[in-house]
This record gives sequence, structure tokens and C-alpha cells, in this order.
Amino acid sequence: MRVYLCGLGGIGMCGVAGILKNKGFEVFGSEEKEIYPPASEILKFLEIPILKPDPQNLNLIRPEALIIGNAIKRDHPEVLEAEKLGIPLYSFPSFLEKFLLKGKKVLVCAGTHGKTTTTALLSWVVLNLGLDPSFLIGGVFKNKGLNFNSGEGEFFIIEGDEYPSAFFDSQPKFLHYSPFGIILTSLEYDHVDVYPNLEKLKEIFKNLISLLPEEGILIYNAEDSNLKELIKSVPKSFKKYSYGKGWEADFRLINSQTFLDKEGFLNQITVEVPSKEKIKFHFRMPGEYNALNALAVLALGYTLGWELEKIIQSFETFLGVRRRQEIVWKDEKLIVVDDFAHHPTALKVTLSSLIKSVNPDKIILFFELKTNSSKRKVFQEEYLKNFKIADIIFIKKPSGVENIPLEERIDLNSLKENLERSGKIFFFSEDLERILTFLDGAKTLLVFMSSASLEKEIEEFLKIYQKK
Repeated sequence: MRVYLCGLGGIGMCGVAGILKNKGFEVFGSEEKEIYPPASEILKFLEIPILKPDPQNLNLIRPEALIIGNAIKRDHPEVLEAEKLGIPLYSFPSFLEKFLLKGKKVLVCAGTHGKTTTTALLSWVVLNLGLDPSFLIGGVFKNKGLNFNSGEGEFFIIEGDEYPSAFFDSQPKFLHYSPFGIILTSLEYDHVDVYPNLEKLKEIFKNLISLLPEEGILIYNAEDSNLKELIKSVPKSFKKYSYGKGWEADFRLINSQTFLDKEGFLNQITVEVPSKEKIKFHFRMPGEYNALNALAVLALGYTLGWELEKIIQSFETFLGVRRRQEIVWKDEKLIVVDDFAHHPTALKVTLSSLIKSVNPDKIILFFELKTNSSKRKVFQEEYLKNFKIADIIFIKKPSGVENIPLEERIDLNSLKENLERSGKIFFFSEDLERILTFLDGAKTLLVFMSSASLEKEIEEFLKIYQKK
């Protein structure tokens, strides 16, 4: 089957392209914007032709299906041409649902925070168990250098995104996946451009849970009050297990301590399983929240009857995920971390965990307000509070803020004034050389955070730093 992916440069879309190519599909695609790593690296590896959007592409290639990324708008020239030619349109979740997920036991990792790391870790475990899974992840895990696999085994592991699938498919992506097992890491208000309030978002997650069959498995975070409330409102016909720090959790985190060694972060973890057996292991991602992600994977594997020793061995060989608390530079006085965080809670938890692990004298944050949600007033007070964790804050000037109604728009000037009033040093600036003026020999943690790539900024800074 010949398929054409419109919006090929997204991390999810390039992973879909990889799975399809490995399954024998003829794969083509287009992308209007510049493609950044890791998606650009994946597409180079796949050797898939990347065309510029043009209606003539469809006339020349004559695909049997057009797979549409959710950044693509209704007036896209290739969409309009496909409609003229009678080529069917699919969102990538609906295409997976129709052509790849049938007959598979689908394991969905979902939640406001942590779903990429959890999906990657679960995928690595199932690979090491020799179960030959398929998987699709919204990030690249370092062990494979890819975000997809197209195995012949019974399991298909997928990151469950609650965002709408495409302009013509308003159904959240994860509702296309017919799950056999679900991990729910967290539930907070997000995607304010789509969901008017938290209750609407809860309904979507409730709809996901309702898709579980009677023999299905739900693993959920008992630390999350929204999830606990949600779980009480769903039928009990499937297996349901909680994980967390409290005594009420079925799988309990007893201890998590992160240190820095020559290889990076080392998170030493102790957990307790339902048999009351205590298990110790380590892995290479920092913080209690990542220890809980690992515990969620352990809980699902334990419930499915997987060999516990092999699960632990997989944790200890897991190298982490690109752009998730990734150390990109380390010397005696400076540690530079690249991270995907954009929601104010993720900002707080990640920064706090990094500080605890590194114990720096000074914290510099370079942050990009990139998502639709991050540019809105609803999160202003949370951003203000959580930016204060850093000593020096650089904000990359956000694009598209002027497209948001004034009454809904984040007030950047107020943010700056309040931070400076509290004694913080704040810049609306992408002047990376200025960061050097704050490197005075004190042990410094510099964190780059964005939901998009800041690779160019990081590379530029490191070039400047190494020349000084």
C-alpha cells in the first residue's frame, strides 16, 4: 500500500513512517517547516523522501491514503488536492487503528506528565523480555536511537496522547487504540485551547478507561487526587492496581535517591510489591517522579506475569530518553540539561529534582513558552511561582502570543515585574552570550526547557562556553 504522510516532521509522524516502512508500505511524505532532531535523524535513517508540500506530489505519487498530522490545517494544499482526487484521509491514530493494531494487545501509557519516559521504559523492558513488541513513543530513547519498532509479537506499546487526532478527527488520539492495558501517570488541566476545564479533560480519560476489556489491566498513580477520583467512577470489571508512596498503594515506592556519577544520573530505588517483597534497583533518570514511572512499568509487568528479575535488569540498562532531563554538558563548575518540560507542574517537579540531584550553587533557566496552553493566563500564577525556583531566568520571546485574545493571554510584563520584585534576575532574551556573565566559578545548573527543540540554542551556547 502506498501512503503519504502530510506533516512528516512531527516526532509521532516520523515514528509512524518508520513502522509503516518496516511493515512493507511504500512511504512518502512532506513537511513545510524545518525538521529538527531527533525527527530529522530518524527520517535520515529511514531514507524516506521528504518533499515540500505541493498538490503535484499527489498527482505524481498517487498514494492510496493520506495520513494527516495534527498540525495540518484544512486549507493545506495537499489536503485539498487529496479531496479532489478522492484519496482517503486518515489521522495517524485512526490509520494505526485500522491497519496495525488489530489482533495486538495494546498497552497505552497516558497522563499529563511522564508518559514518554514511561512508554520508552516499558518498550525497553518488553524488548529485553524477548517478546518482539511494536512500539511508538513521543521521544527517542537512547538504547535504540529511535522512537518506534515494528515487531511480530503480541504487544503494541504506545504513548497515549489526549490531544485531538487531526482537524477532521476531533477524537483524542488515545481513544483510537483499544487498549488491553493502561498506565495512567497523572491528570492535570492542560490543552486549554481544546478543553475548557479540568472536568472535560477527566471525561476524556474516563472514556479511555472504559475501553478496557474485562480481562484488561489498569495501573494508576495513587499519588494523583484527580486519578483517584476518576478511578472511583469507573466499573470494576477489569484488574486495577495502584502505585505510589502511601501505604494504600498496591505497589509502593519506599525510597528514591539520585546521585551524579561519571555516566550521569544514578537513581537508587527501593520498592515493595503486593507480596510485601522489597526490591532494590537503579536506573539512569533522576528524581522521585521517574522512580514512580519505573514503578508503574514494574506494576504492569508484575501483573502480566513477566519475570521480575528481567524487568529489573532492563531498568538498570535503560539509558534514558532524549530531551528528558538529558545532561548535554558536564564539567566541575557547569551542568547543562536539556528537557522537554512545558507545563508549570513539570517545570516545578523537574527543576526541584535536578537541584536535589546536582546540589548547585546557582540555577539558570532558559525557557520557551511554546505550547498554546503555556501562552495563556490560566497558568500565569503557577509559572510565576515555579520560575522562582531558579535564580536567573531567560525567556525566549514566544511567537504567536498576539493571536490569543488579550483577556486570555499570559501577561509577560507582569511576569517580569513580579519576578524582579522577588529578587530574581529575568530577561526576555535569546542572547546566549549573556549567560556567560553569570558563570562566575560557582557550581551552576543551566536548564534549557521547551516542548520544541532548543538544540540550536544549546549548541550555540556550548560553542561560546568552550571558547571562553
